Amino acid sequence: MSAARYRALAISAHPDDIEFGCAATVAKWVDEGAEVTICLVTDGSTGTQDRTLMGKGLNEVRVEEARRAADVIGAKEIIWLGHQDGYVEYSLDLRKDIARAFRKARPHRYMTIEPAPVIDGWFINHPDHKAVGQASLDVAVTAGTTPGHFPELLDEGLDPWRGLRELWMYSPAPGPVVVDVTATIDRKIEALLCHRSQVGDDAERISTWMKQNAAAEGARAGYAYGESFLVTNRGPGFHPDELDDIDFVFPPLTLDPRSAPASKSAT
Repeated sequence: MSAARYRALAISAHPDDIEFGCAATVAKWVDEGAEVTICLVTDGSTGTQDRTLMGKGLNEVRVEEARRAADVIGAKEIIWLGHQDGYVEYSLDLRKDIARAFRKARPHRYMTIEPAPVIDGWFINHPDHKAVGQASLDVAVTAGTTPGHFPELLDEGLDPWRGLRELWMYSPAPGPVVVDVTATIDRKIEALLCHRSQVGDDAERISTWMKQNAAAEGARAGYAYGESFLVTNRGPGFHPDELDDIDFVFPPLTLDPRSAPASKSAT
């Protein structure tokens, strides 16, 4: 296999978050030559109503489900941080663990989850999502890029990474940048259905719902199917004078994405 054209890191709290939120876009990145690493913060051990399965048994099931889903998407690697599902709180340890993954993956594109407590005025966000999303954003401007933050990571051979080109954030609410995922929507559904412990007997209904949502998102920008995001390359986490040489041209971003409520993405 030829060398990757660029590297991407997608971070989520739970093993199925990426499949619900951004898997079609991440699969599209793979198809255009990206080397994708997935970082899963929790062990997935509490996402069940089955009291006989919760805990270690469910963790083992979800590790295998996540592996199969990552294969469908085309991800190179999964990094498991091992925090307990449902108990994640924003902490320096969480920030350091995500910084470790960031420095290992050295991403040009960095995907994470919306951390707002209430999204779009109606969706109450999961506490794990809030903590993971905020810590991931903070890593991009502190511990992932600056040697003085967690210098013990230097002792692990993990230098700061200052070549980040874009930060992407997915959310239950529509985002300002719509990606054409018509070619990869079926892989998104296939990857989601790998999480049988979560979709269970609702697999057909959930698949239909996901396609309907993707069709509605795509319609905003003239695509058959779409996923939408907030995308930025502005702020102290970006260092344009220190970019490495890669075989990929990132399309220009709208300076203020809020001014383009359904802008198309060239990705």
